[in-house]
Amino acid sequence: PRQYGKTTMLQTITQALMQSKEWLVFNISFEGIDSATGAEAGSFCQAFLEFLAKRMRDQEETELVAFLEKKSKEVKTLKELSNCITELVKKANRKTVLLIDEVDKSSNNQLFLDFLGILRDKYLNRDAPSDFTFHSVVLAGLHDVKSLKAKIRPDSESKYNSPWNIAADFKVAMELQPNEIVPMLADYAQERDVKMDFPAIAEALFYYTSGYPFLVSALCKVTDEDILPYKSERTWTVFDIETAADKLIKSEISNTNFDTLIKNFENNPELYDLIYRLVIENEIIPYSIHAPLIHFALQHGIVRNGQGLTIHNRIYREIIVNYMTVKAITERKSLYIDTAEPYLLANNALDMRKVLLKFQELMQLEYSKKDGDFIERHGRLVFLAFL
Repeated sequence: PRQYGKTTMLQTITQALMQSKEWLVFNISFEGIDSATGAEAGSFCQAFLEFLAKRMRDQEETELVAFLEKKSKEVKTLKELSNCITELVKKANRKTVLLIDEVDKSSNNQLFLDFLGILRDKYLNRDAPSDFTFHSVVLAGLHDVKSLKAKIRPDSESKYNSPWNIAADFKVAMELQPNEIVPMLADYAQERDVKMDFPAIAEALFYYTSGYPFLVSALCKVTDEDILPYKSERTWTVFDIETAADKLIKSEISNTNFDTLIKNFENNPELYDLIYRLVIENEIIPYSIHAPLIHFALQHGIVRNGQGLTIHNRIYREIIVNYMTVKAITERKSLYIDTAEPYLLANNALDMRKVLLKFQELMQLEYSKKDGDFIERHGRLVFLAFL
């Protein structure tokens, strides 16, 4: 999922492997490859080899830099690139690892799929005395290597017809657990001279985020910048995290994470319908990693397995309910009233009897001509918007 720590993980792997002379690491990103570069074999090969040369320059591997710079001017086809990789690995004389970030930037390009095909063939022939290849290839930032062909060939069979049966399962849990959040809070508290009950705050952060790294950081940022400066004591409380979650959900300033979440619904009506059934209609949907739509939602960090299909975290659930409520209502008449004052009791609590009577009146006046299907499917949304 977006902002889940993929790039940070690749950098950490690189730093760890570089501590040993046994390994040589190429950590590159395809974010810099534009559509024109990725569409023609010669320009793609040149860009790829220049990426590798830059990484070797950073590691002061002078001999390999010279080799790659020379080859980047000569290699024009994928077959020549394959031979170049063989020479490169032989020259390196170490376990060579290729890490590619932002793979999705190129995954809808046939040339890129052909490039992956070459890497696969070389891997399968790795024991041949005449062929040398990368010890491992790590691709980050794509849905699933086995479904890459789906973008090129949209027919249903192609989704399950990928030759990538050599991929290793990724079993690392990327969500931050409370015990992993505690040391982060401790470092922050020491640096900023702040007091808090670390386990309690970590549990509160996990309660709202289910460990989604971006959301954990976002709540901490709001607490530090928007809540702490207005407190008499430099102390974090569980109530501060609750307040931060409310501020983040209701913020008038959007962020790229929430934008991506909504964009996935706008671009995928089937996904919208699935999540609508889950959060608005309270439908119980079994969890199955083998259902393509559920797998897609899982890979984007929207859902998780929690006694059936569940929205990944409480913040996402609030964002999604608000979005779907407003979307349904703005396509029809506005339901907003001038003031909430007539609906308040003496103790400032909501007078639900008056609210329900007014809502009943509204449904009779504005929705009496709607068919039963609309009332059944959208009645709850209408009530949420009215509230």
